Amino acid sequence: MPIYEFQCRKCGQVFEQLFFSSDKSVEILCPSCGAKDPCKLMSAFSCSASGEGNAASEAASCAPRGGFS
Repeated sequence: MPIYEFQCRKCGQVFEQLFFSSDKSVEILCPSCGAKDPCKLMSAFSCSASGEGNAASEAASCAPRGGFS
């Protein structure tokens, strides 16, 4: 169930929309003004690992840990 971020082309409102796997063609409306066809935004994420060398920083790290094939 991904969450996508959109920006309304009419009023500029930024909002998120949750999609379920059963949603084939969902009409996305701006929650602020009701306009259709918002612009899909590129979402970003971040992580940091301060104090390298301790277990807490390793748990917060984005470095791959293996185990996936």
